[in-house]
Amino acid sequence: MAHRRTIIRALSFLLAGFLVHAPGVAEGTNFDVASVKLLGPDIPRVPIFSGGPGSDSPGRLHLRVNMSLLIGAAFGASADQIQGPEWLRDSAIPFYEIMATMPPATTKKGTERMLQNLLVERFHLRFHHETGNCPGYELVLDPGGPALEPVVPHSSPDGFPVPPAPRTSGRRDVSGHQRNQYQERSMGDLATHLGFQVGRALGRPVDAGYFQPRVVDKTGLPGTYSFILEYDCPGCVAPAAPPTVDADGGGGFARLAPVPGDFPDLFGALKRQLGLKLVKTKDVVVDIIVVESVDRTPTEN
Repeated sequence: MAHRRTIIRALSFLLAGFLVHAPGVAEGTNFDVASVKLLGPDIPRVPIFSGGPGSDSPGRLHLRVNMSLLIGAAFGASADQIQGPEWLRDSAIPFYEIMATMPPATTKKGTERMLQNLLVERFHLRFHHETGNCPGYELVLDPGGPALEPVVPHSSPDGFPVPPAPRTSGRRDVSGHQRNQYQERSMGDLATHLGFQVGRALGRPVDAGYFQPRVVDKTGLPGTYSFILEYDCPGCVAPAAPPTVDADGGGGFARLAPVPGDFPDLFGALKRQLGLKLVKTKDVVVDIIVVESVDRTPTEN
């Protein structure tokens, strides 16, 4: 069960990477239509994040998540930023299927506010914010310059099929060899995704309540890029994650057989493959969402 919790926590970091009490959420930020269904035990616990801003279906949102992932999506937060009852992260807890429609021009922040209101209205969420500190890194250009070129929309690095929308996906073998594809992603997207990877590369436990490192984009590179980042990460060895769909309609992580070859660690791969590097900075202040209470069963549609 610990491994399954690790997988679900890891997924919250591809989302990338939503005062005091919930009734203060702004009015006028509800979905046009929203259906919330508690999934039965016969439905696979496979997280899904599909549609919404930046996808091919901006006016529709489809989520299949546990409560921790739902709160994370609503607040733009990673799993380590959410504190509350232990059942929030238990792999045996209920999963929810949410189907919602909204104006196609709704922004990411607008979608988050709608999810916050949904949590308040359908699950009676009550929460407050606190602050914490975590390790921080700046993503900067290596002195040799970046090894990146802006992409033509929907082009793809060699070895991957062309996906229908921007996304991040990866492959991991049983020895910890990691191969990630970033399709039409900004440097800000890369920085957000790197935080969790840095934590695992440094051996930082995922299930022990630690904050994972935060990475801030300081490259100054505009535009979007498609590239592959490939490195060895013994700390990344984990059971196979089930196929997933991320917030942009992309896939999750597949587990492969060992890949022969001498690959650098994450820090070396950034330098040699992308012309980028990570520089340690002072601890970063992190917003913590403290869940005071939330219902396991949503109110009826």
